Amino acid sequence: MKIMKNLTQKSLFFIAAMSFLNLSLSADDNPELSDREAAWEEAESSGANNNNVVGQQCQDYVNIEKKWKQGTNKKSNGSKYFVAIGISEIKSPVDSSNYITSSMNASINAQLDSKRKLVESMSTEITSEIVSQMVQQIKEGEKPTFIGTSGKSAKDLKNYEDMSIYEKTKVLVNQQLDKLVDPETKEGIASNTIEEKELEDKINNIVNQSTFKDSVTANASGSVRGMKTVFSAYSLGKGQKQTTVCNVAIWSSKLAADVDAMTSGDYSRLQNQKKGVPLIKNIPYYNKQYDKEIYRSGMKAFEALQGTFGAFMVRNEVGEMSVISYAQERIATDSAASEIIAFNNATLKARRAIIQLRNENIDLTQSINTQETTTEMDTGMIDYWSDNSNEQRVAASASGTLKGDYELYRWKNKHTFGGQPIAGIVMAWTPSDALMSGEAQDTFDYLESKGQSEGGSSAGDDEDDF
Repeated sequence: MKIMKNLTQKSLFFIAAMSFLNLSLSADDNPELSDREAAWEEAESSGANNNNVVGQQCQDYVNIEKKWKQGTNKKSNGSKYFVAIGISEIKSPVDSSNYITSSMNASINAQLDSKRKLVESMSTEITSEIVSQMVQQIKEGEKPTFIGTSGKSAKDLKNYEDMSIYEKTKVLVNQQLDKLVDPETKEGIASNTIEEKELEDKINNIVNQSTFKDSVTANASGSVRGMKTVFSAYSLGKGQKQTTVCNVAIWSSKLAADVDAMTSGDYSRLQNQKKGVPLIKNIPYYNKQYDKEIYRSGMKAFEALQGTFGAFMVRNEVGEMSVISYAQERIATDSAASEIIAFNNATLKARRAIIQLRNENIDLTQSINTQETTTEMDTGMIDYWSDNSNEQRVAASASGTLKGDYELYRWKNKHTFGGQPIAGIVMAWTPSDALMSGEAQDTFDYLESKGQSEGGSSAGDDEDDF
C-alpha cells in the first residue's frame, strides 16, 4: 500500500512537470503569443488598460455598493424589484456655452434609457435575417468574338432594297439623329461604355466571392409607471472626449401602486409609513451644508448636487412617501432676466420629471445591419470589405395634472468643469401638500361660485398663528 502511494505521488509529480514543460515549449514555439502575453501583462499592471466601462460609477453602485444585479432582484421579504442602468453622453464639449443644458438633456436621455430596458424586458419583438453566400467562377481560354448576326437565321437578314418603307424610315431617322448628336454626348456614351467594359473585366477576374449579411430588428413598447431614480452620476475621465451621464433606476409593483395613488388622489396609501429624514437633507449640498460622512469635501458634495438629475421617491420625517426632483439650466448672460428665465426653465423640467415618474409611454425601434465580403481574384489577391450600420430610436410621451408640488431648494453656482453659471432647482411633492392644494382649490371654487374676490398682504404667518 505504501509502495502504491509513493508511485501515485511520483506519477502526479511527473504529470505536473510534463505539463509545465509543454507550456514552456509552447511559449517558445510561438514567440508572437509570448510577446502578446508580455504586452498584456505590462499594460494590466501599469494601468494602461482602462477597464472602466461607460457608466462605471453606476455599475459600481449596483454591483459593489448595493450588491444588486441588473434585472429582477428580490427583497428580504420575497417581493421583487427591477434594476436598470441608463447611460447617455453629453453631446456638447465641456467648453461649449451649451454644456449645462446639454448635461440636463443627457440626464433625461439616461433616465429614458433605463426605462427602455424595463420595457424591453416586458416584451420585445425581435426579427433576424441571416444570409451567407459563396460564389465561384473559373474560366479557361479566351472568349471568342460573336458577330451580331450569329444568332439570326439567313432568312431574317435583309438588303436595303428588300426593306419595307417602315424599316427604311427607321434607318433614316437613326441616321439623321446620329448627325444631330453633339460630339460631347458621343464621348460620354463611349466613356460609359469603357467603364462598363472595365467593370466587366474586373468581374471576370473574380474567382471566389464569399458574402455574409446579418440584419436584426427589435420593436418594443409599453407604459412605465413608478420607475424611480436612486442614483445618478457623471464622469469625464482622463483622455476622454465626452462627458457621460448614468443613472440607476428601480421599479416595483409597490412603486407603481404608489404613483397610481399620487395620480388618483388616494394619498392615505402614501402616509403613515416608516419615517425618513427631512427632504432637504436628501440634497447633497444645500446652504453650504453636506454630510461629511459621505463627502470628504464641500466640492465633492457640490459636484454630487451638480450631477444629480430627475425625480427620486423618498420618505420624509413624518413617514410620507414623497418626491424630490432635480433640474438645472444654464444662465445665458449676467442679467437678472437671464437668471429668472433659467430658473423658470429648470423648474418646468423638474416638474415634468414628476409627471414622467407617474406614467410614461415608451416606444423603441432598433436595427443592426452588418455585411462583409471576401473576394479572391485570379491573381491570388484576397480583398475584404465590410459595411455596418446601427440605428436606435426611443420615443417617450407623458402628460398629467400636477398639484401640490413646491420649490424645496434653489441654488446658483459655477460648474466645476467649464466654470459656467448654473441655475439649479429642487422641487418636492408630498401627500400633505397635495391635500392642502386640493383644499385651496375647493375654497377658490366655492368663493368663485359666490362671486367674491379678494386681495391682501402678508401677516400672521408665524406657526403659532395657524
